[in-house]
Amino acid sequence: MALFRLEIKPIRRSEGRDARAAAAYRSGTQIGEYDYTRRRGVAHRFILLPPTAPQWTRAELWQESEEAEKRKNSVVARELLIALPHEMLQADRIKITRELSSWLVSRYGVAVDAAIHAPCKDHDERNHHAHLLMTTRRMSATGLGEKTRELDDKQTGPREIEAIRAAWASILNDAGFNLEHRARRPECTTQLTPSQPNPPRSTTRRADPRLPPQP
Repeated sequence: MALFRLEIKPIRRSEGRDARAAAAYRSGTQIGEYDYTRRRGVAHRFILLPPTAPQWTRAELWQESEEAEKRKNSVVARELLIALPHEMLQADRIKITRELSSWLVSRYGVAVDAAIHAPCKDHDERNHHAHLLMTTRRMSATGLGEKTRELDDKQTGPREIEAIRAAWASILNDAGFNLEHRARRPECTTQLTPSQPNPPRSTTRRADPRLPPQP
């Protein structure tokens, strides 16, 4: 039973968060003082950049992203969390994650740092998912440039979120998973089974208060 889930969250400096910490945690790597190399469950990771952008490493990308933002309330990165069909082979999960990442790079001119996570031991074995960290600035041959304001604007933001959801739904559909993506709120999750002609009402999942906050 496939699950449609796509959440978009800002990484805000005003909340004590850091793009370097977020990237290191999700990818299971080390960036400066943030060392998550002992983290388990990271099945695959990759970075996609615009064709003319500098070929920065993960550490260089997020160091530059932090330094580009001068305000204490800056959004230093955006995160997309997507559910991946557990019925798929791992190679196919990587393929569709790369397809969505490539779409984001093409539409917004940003860098995307993706990490695919496998289900944790003793947890739901169907919980394959990916974290896609996007820079909040477009990239050119000189590095990070203008902000992607269309994602922040009250008028264009909701339309862009719906476009992202539609793009992901199209990728899933091409892979054989026809799931309803339209929702009142961008953070909601929708589930379909073959016996359900119509999707149930969408709901938003709250973070488990028993779990420590992610970087």
